[in-house]
This record gives sequence, structure tokens and C-alpha cells, in this order.
Amino acid sequence: MKRIYLDNAATTPIDPRVSKAMRDFELEFYGNPSSIHREGQVARAKIDSARANIAAFLNCKAQEIIFTSGATEANNLAIQGVISHALLDLAVKPHVITTMLEHQSVYNLIKELEEREVIEATFIKPDKNGLIDPDDVIRAIKSNTVLISVIFVSNEIGSILPIREIGKALSSLPPTTYNLKPLFHTDAVQAAKFCNLNVEKLGVDLLTLSGHKINGPKGIGALYIKSGTKIRPLIFGGSQEYEKRPGTQNTAGIIGIAKAYNLLGSLENRQKNAEKISRLRDELLEFLSNQKRVEINGPMGDNRTADNISFTILGADQELIISKLDLAGIAASTGSACVSGSTKPSHVIHALGKVGKKPAATVRLSLCRQNTQDEIKQVIKVLTRILQGTVS
Repeated sequence: MKRIYLDNAATTPIDPRVSKAMRDFELEFYGNPSSIHREGQVARAKIDSARANIAAFLNCKAQEIIFTSGATEANNLAIQGVISHALLDLAVKPHVITTMLEHQSVYNLIKELEEREVIEATFIKPDKNGLIDPDDVIRAIKSNTVLISVIFVSNEIGSILPIREIGKALSSLPPTTYNLKPLFHTDAVQAAKFCNLNVEKLGVDLLTLSGHKINGPKGIGALYIKSGTKIRPLIFGGSQEYEKRPGTQNTAGIIGIAKAYNLLGSLENRQKNAEKISRLRDELLEFLSNQKRVEINGPMGDNRTADNISFTILGADQELIISKLDLAGIAASTGSACVSGSTKPSHVIHALGKVGKKPAATVRLSLCRQNTQDEIKQVIKVLTRILQGTVS
């Protein structure tokens, strides 16, 4: 049985060109990039080149890119770093604004800090289609607001949120009574494949990237930190990564993530990929929209990312549906891979008001440019049998 992989929002297969770039480096170079001898300086030069490549992708300065162990660490560094600065250097109890659509590494962190009374927090609720009104974000700003964190593209339901509109509105606001200008962070992990991440146009101060969501390696991520942004490190040690993230760098991983972003190509190329993938997405969405027991999660049309299909099957068992898909050769998920193994609906599905007393199964299918129309037709056949209750 040829398997059909539709869980690209969780992780993507590594591109052979990325793997080769990493392997070629590891076989020839082994110096610690913090060492001053030739071997170390060669490794350091490779990191500098990779940093410049990521900076070019975001239209920022190379020194504004900090490499991390992944997007979860980058999100934590952005949020906890800003909060620590506010607590220790500004002597103010911070207020943070976020949404109910965030990845767990943002949502659960802010919830935890709020429950411990370290911060005040406002969680903006989406509308029934999973969209956020930028005016709701701006209206939530208080005199002690230090940070706004809004995901660019929902990893669960594919909503594209108005990052540029929020950034533009923030740029025209006067400082608050504490003489604060709220910093603006976005988790752009799911947006990189198709969206324009020019940080000047977005108006963000902090932006999170990941390697393994774009056919790069796992265990590597990056955080854009705009020059002049006050942020304290999460961990302490040496002076690596401009003293924002100490520890010996994962040089091979850094080479890999830079190569993966390079392979994404121009914005025009990414948009062409989006057009191809969205045609497959729409074929699935059209089928699902005509099923009596199925509800689509998230918006339709241009406000939905090209690769996402999220739907709820009413009266179905979630684990059973995913297992049936797997046995039929289809890799799917219930939503974020970061809550894998949980049978409970995520906070995102709760926010859409999709959780009731009756059982329901939420399924996420996430596509890539390698998926074909023949695969989509096979998925529709399998889903038809599942919905009819004929798959054992």
C-alpha cells in the first residue's frame, strides 16, 4: 500500500538537498564555532553565512537573527525574555495580549504565567470562522501592556491572521502611561511556506521560525529580534548568539535551516506553490462541505492557508477516526502534533465553540507540493467509507 502523507503541519520530510548540505559539512568540518583556531573559524563562517541567508528571507540585519533549538524555544525566548525585562528592569507587572488560536508553546506559556500571577493576560477570542479583528487587539492594550503575541497562521485550523494590519496600527500608537510601546511578536512557523515575511512590512519586533516545517531538519529554529528590542535570555552561559542564547551552536542544523529557507525561493515561487496546493485543498473542502455529519473548522477562501483542511465529524470517536485513516494508508492528525496522544479537544477548537456534550472527532489534513490529485481522490474514497461507517 502506498501511503499518503497529510500531516505536513506537524513535520515535513527533509529535502535531500538539505540533508546533503548538512552531511557534507559534518563530514569535513568539526570545529567549535566559538574556537579561534582555523577549524573553529571555518564553522563560524558557515554560521555567519546561514544567518545572512535567513536575514535576507526576512529583510532584516544578520545580527537580528538568533538560532534556537526550535520554534518552541524561540517562542519562549521571545515571550519570557520580554516579560523578564519588564519585571526586572521596568519594575512593572506586565500585561500580555495574545489569542485563543496560538500554538501551545505560546498559549500554555502565557496561561501558566497568568495562573502564577506573574503577568496579566488578555486572550482575544476568534469569531466562528477562526479569524481575529485587529481592532480587538488594539482595544485590549492597557497602560502596562508590554507584549502582543499573535500567530501568523493557525497551525490547527489554517486561519491567516492580520499581522500586517496589527503592526501598522501599533506603529501609530503613542506610548502608554508607563512610557511603554508594546512589543509585537508573531509565530510565523506555518506562514513561511506561502506568506511574505518581510519584517519591515509586517511591523513586528519579534518573529519565530522553524526548520522542520519547511523540509528542513528538526531541532533547529530561529528568532528575529529587532535591533534595540530589550529582551533577557532564558538560559545563561557563554556569549554565543549575541548573548541571547548561550551554548555551542548546532552548526549542521543551522546550515540545514538556512538551506531549507533558501529552497523555498522567491515570494512569487511560494505563491505559485500555494495556488497548486490550494486547488487540492479546495477539492477536499468541497467534498467535506457536502457531508451531513461534517463541519469545517476555520475560514474559507483567501483567509485560509493553502495547505490546511480541518474538520469535525459529529458523533464520531476521534482516536478511532485517526486510526481508520492510518490503517487505510493516510497519515493525518487531530490538530497540533504538540498535543499528540491527547483525546481532548484543543483550546483552539474550544474557542470556536465546537465542543459540546456529544462526541465529535476533529481531523486535520495538511498538504504539501508533493501531494497529487490521485492522492486526494483516494482520500475522498476513504473518507466516504469512514463517514458511511464501512471501514473496520
